[in-house]
Amino acid sequence: MNDSANHPQNEMQKKIDITARQQDKLVKALVEHDYAVLGHPEIKVTEDERIRFYRMVSTGQIGKSDFANIIASIKGPYELEGSEAVLPKITDDNHEKRILAYMAGLGFDNFEQIKPETIKDFLDKYPNPASFLSAKEDFLEAIKRSNPDAKYQEYVKAMGDFCLDIYGKKEEYYRQIEELKRQAEEWKLDQDAERLTKDYLEKSEISGDGWLQNGQIYMLTPFLLAEVGLMPRFEIEIGGVKIAFSKVFKADVHEAAIAYVKINNTVKVRGYYRSNSQGMWRLLADYVGGNGEIAWYGVGRNEESLTLPLKIQKTLNEISARGLHEISGVNTSFFLAGTAKRFNSKEEYRQLIAENKMNSDYYKEVSAEPILNFGVLSTLKHPPESIDIDGDMAPNFRKQLDHYTMHTDMYGEVTVRQFPSMDDSLRYSMFEVGHGDYMKAWVGGIEVNATITSTGLKSEWVSTGDVCTPLFEYQTMTGGYGVPDGRNDGYESMWEKYLSLMPIVKRYIYTWGES
Repeated sequence: MNDSANHPQNEMQKKIDITARQQDKLVKALVEHDYAVLGHPEIKVTEDERIRFYRMVSTGQIGKSDFANIIASIKGPYELEGSEAVLPKITDDNHEKRILAYMAGLGFDNFEQIKPETIKDFLDKYPNPASFLSAKEDFLEAIKRSNPDAKYQEYVKAMGDFCLDIYGKKEEYYRQIEELKRQAEEWKLDQDAERLTKDYLEKSEISGDGWLQNGQIYMLTPFLLAEVGLMPRFEIEIGGVKIAFSKVFKADVHEAAIAYVKINNTVKVRGYYRSNSQGMWRLLADYVGGNGEIAWYGVGRNEESLTLPLKIQKTLNEISARGLHEISGVNTSFFLAGTAKRFNSKEEYRQLIAENKMNSDYYKEVSAEPILNFGVLSTLKHPPESIDIDGDMAPNFRKQLDHYTMHTDMYGEVTVRQFPSMDDSLRYSMFEVGHGDYMKAWVGGIEVNATITSTGLKSEWVSTGDVCTPLFEYQTMTGGYGVPDGRNDGYESMWEKYLSLMPIVKRYIYTWGES
């Protein structure tokens, strides 16, 4: 028997074809303001028509009301078949039944009480996918905080199925609208890249040393950055300084990005990378290398002095979430290291720092000493019960200033929250993973209000010492408090014997663990 029609590859192609058709219909209908197009069996749009659509979205000629109206013009299963036809699809799955019961006001545990009228009650509250978005996110966040990850993932899948079952074509086209909006945003970024190239790349200065590989020295240039797609693409302003960023790429085991910092009529090119253990983005000021690799990442005067401000952290995370930029046929560490100073050995590096002979911008512009000193990170850790900050400089965990989520190779999904100190002089970044009884947290960084330098760093910094102990730490840095957890990369967990016993972390868990 020939079952090629049901082959997974053929099923995937069918989904791709349906997606392409739906997107083409939406583009045509929105550009021509003719929703009847959605009913046509076959619609094809040209590349010029799609670009016209992107331009109209980018300039606001097609906006929120247009997207809402086109979804409203599509009939869902309830309108076509009634509650009696919709309900059996949902009652096949207990997770979907719980979602419906909760959202319709019956209560999460009263899912056996749902009936056809419950469908109407739900749709009266949430007539379309856009109106349901906020409530859907709140529901999943509540599940996430009180259940292990496996259960949370079950509900994520169930929520997707529930939306398709209750909204039908409305949901399908809503998803395609969100994808088309994303494509329009990417198109706009491509258009802006031409302006940013003139504003940043053509005026940029690279002061890094040559990259040594196979006995040859290679110098990084703006031309080479543009050639591999690492030109300026995303722009922000922080502390009166404009910074443009490339796409995020992988340099060895780290995520990395090129930053173009515009200051004093010059543009300085900097290399940023994400620390795997801390999860924070840092400046690569210098490194030890010489055989086609970054053998050791420089720690400057102190690792905390290399940690970038939260606004830059958040921006780089958003860029990373768009996907990593692929660069083929070349050692990608070159593009990160080419922005920094190279040393042949740690001994040479440390001696020059001790003799105050470092002369790069980082050492000139960032304070040599911390403005506040809570200790120095070392292999001999202080007892966890002693790790606290109290008084005016204590974090105010009841006043969240900002938050975002990020995905890291080491920790998976991480929520980052920023809080002020009681006297508003400091900014604490708290990292959390897991939910409810499974939540674990640590202090990611402490930031002060100071000027932004040409490195993208603030001119003043805080030495946090053991306060910023990460969830996973190098075995040599655990002080005997680490617990092996099956990892084979040299890291151990600091939760059980250390972080969970720190007063500052315990207060955070108390405030946010069940919120």
